[in-house]
Amino acid sequence: MRALRHIWLLTVTAVCSIPERLGTSSVIVISITTVTAVLVAMLALGQGLQELSRSGVRADQAVVVSAGAQSPLQSSLPKTIVESIADKPGIKRNAEGKPEMFGAIFMYINAINHDNRRGSVSMYFVTPGFWDVNRDVRIIEGRNFQPGLREIIVSDVIRKRFRDMDVGNEVRMRDTTWKIVGAYQSSRSLQNSVIGDAATTLSAFPQSTYNSVSIIFETPAAYATFKKAVTDDPTLEANVMTQLQSSESIIKPRLKLLDFISYFLGSLMGLGAACGALASLYASVDARTHEIGTLRAIGFSTFPVVFSVLAEGILLAIPAALLGAGIVWYLFNGHVVVAQQITFPMAVTPHLALISIVWSLGIALVGGILPAIRAARLPVALALKAS
Repeated sequence: MRALRHIWLLTVTAVCSIPERLGTSSVIVISITTVTAVLVAMLALGQGLQELSRSGVRADQAVVVSAGAQSPLQSSLPKTIVESIADKPGIKRNAEGKPEMFGAIFMYINAINHDNRRGSVSMYFVTPGFWDVNRDVRIIEGRNFQPGLREIIVSDVIRKRFRDMDVGNEVRMRDTTWKIVGAYQSSRSLQNSVIGDAATTLSAFPQSTYNSVSIIFETPAAYATFKKAVTDDPTLEANVMTQLQSSESIIKPRLKLLDFISYFLGSLMGLGAACGALASLYASVDARTHEIGTLRAIGFSTFPVVFSVLAEGILLAIPAALLGAGIVWYLFNGHVVVAQQITFPMAVTPHLALISIVWSLGIALVGGILPAIRAARLPVALALKAS
């Protein structure tokens, strides 16, 4: 109990004396605020990308890919795949008795945005069942594409980002010309695409194959039955994943890259902030030399002295971290950005604020441990002589 009382008294004393060392204390707060703000801003990109992959995900939807494929982008299914799995158990049927499912082909073309920079546009060619599954796709200008014709519709997000991607323009793809006949709005998961007819694509590019088939089930519980029926069929050589697994498999490589950049920059800046905290806490120890010597002389042990120095850094770090996260939330939460050729809003969440606190505590501990040890090792006689 005595040791805890000493820790409490020394910590209170150190904190109460912070206003007397406002300049050195401000260095810690400003440096940690800057570091956590940059870290949270970078992580908010990854968080926004992750939330985009989860938007519109349904528990009763699954995606069929080729056996061994890690994502639909790496998948290659035969042209007969849609008919081959149409009679598998568990698939929901519409009012006409047709299965609610559609095949999809992914392609990319190069385009120039309004800042005269090159980028990629995702081309998404689908079978007619697409409209039963994606009822939120709404034509806002022009009309829908007609099957059998080289026509496409462009998302409102894409046409605002890129030049020559508006209704009436033509798009070149593998030496063929496709006309944009409409613009659409949809959930965030489809806002980065241009949509066209799969049958026309297979006719124009005979070497093409389906990348995936999306299925709607009668109930989410039908997933296991359907998956077993597909994987047990030796003629298909296909696998089944949930819609969430499919979306995350596409986003995962991009998310890993953003997280690596975030933590790499955060580590470099954190090292600089730790050096700033080190210098500031050394100055704090120097300013309190006589005080520390007096406390040691009247019976205070080494550990409370060490803890009080560390506590000063920690108590400055926590509000600095919250301030940094708060600034980023105010400035950037919901701000629409383009990263990895995908348009999405940044997302500053409580989880990121918690990461910023943990990061700032690490900086404070790294920067405070050496000054704390120095304070604990100060010879009492020398400390008492300090003016």
